[in-house]
Amino acid sequence: MKILIAPNSMKGSLNAFDFADIVEKAFLSCSKDFETRKLPIADGGDFTGKVLQYSLKASEIFVEVQGPLGGKVNSKYAISKEIAIIEMADASGMKLVDSKLLNPMKASSFGTGQLIIDAINEGCNEIFLAIGGSATVDGGMGMMEAIGFKFFDRNGNKLKGNGENLAEICTIQKANIPKLVSFKIICDVDNPLLGENGAAKIFGPQKGATPKMVAELEEGLKNFSNIIQKETGKQMEMVKGTGAAGGIAIPLMAFFNAELVAGADFVLNQLNFEEHVKWADLVITGEGKIDSQTLNNKAPMAAAKVARKFNKAVFAIGGTVETEASQAFDGVFSIVNEPVDLEFAMTNAKQLLFNFSLEFAKAINILNQKKRRE
Repeated sequence: MKILIAPNSMKGSLNAFDFADIVEKAFLSCSKDFETRKLPIADGGDFTGKVLQYSLKASEIFVEVQGPLGGKVNSKYAISKEIAIIEMADASGMKLVDSKLLNPMKASSFGTGQLIIDAINEGCNEIFLAIGGSATVDGGMGMMEAIGFKFFDRNGNKLKGNGENLAEICTIQKANIPKLVSFKIICDVDNPLLGENGAAKIFGPQKGATPKMVAELEEGLKNFSNIIQKETGKQMEMVKGTGAAGGIAIPLMAFFNAELVAGADFVLNQLNFEEHVKWADLVITGEGKIDSQTLNNKAPMAAAKVARKFNKAVFAIGGTVETEASQAFDGVFSIVNEPVDLEFAMTNAKQLLFNFSLEFAKAINILNQKKRRE
């Protein structure tokens, strides 16, 4: 029986590669009748860069850049021919900041811009930019500053790119960047830049924003969007996805050949996912929490849609599972089978996943044997 193992990461506990390895180990230890194929997936969130790097056989480039709060951090991106694969979180992510120090008024996406410039200097003309996990709500101002753009207030003073300076921008001086450079902005949410579901109000608090900061960031992003509209004639503040990563897509879409792409669909296409599903008899996917948000075309949902397209059974494994997500799969299972606290479950995710996967493999194996006897 051919098993395609295609999980997303379990945020905070297991990356997609470890997830796939553990499930494979369980199935192969259960029966020699199983033939497995591992294909970690992503949707713009954690480990998207690594998943694309693996698929495109890209080489890693290591670069020291400015972190979200100004200190130096060791970062990286990957190159495949003329394509650069950049994960914003590796330069401007929350994972680089102590949770007690998160501050979207001060945080800057400057480091992400440094990775982009390095990639362009290496000869890349296409950037795959995964924007999940950012620590910033600066509208991409810091990134654009690193690329060479300059921002000035009403008195002609140059502004540093960060959240608190968005409201002060009066004029923009554009950088001289090759027009042939294009961007695919890989996004896993559809929030607009402004409003009740926008970058400041929905994601600001996750990045350390107080209610006062949220209001100031909202006004700042509105000002930045208005300035960009005056400069380019492009109004994008309500475009779906522009609220992701603190609005980083807005200046890229305004000044470059940049496109926001639905993360899961884009990644699965790059992985040639349909061909792997055609090979399989059964598909196993999953992520840390499988709930109503999963149905919003997160990676497991996108995988399930492809499996259904080819009439293949698809099962999802998660740490936390809510019943509303069951409609998308032939079965949804939690690796936790008794009451435990979240810290225990995350710390012991590897063993819990193996234990569940082994029992699941046994059940699948028995059914497969019965089917073969028939």
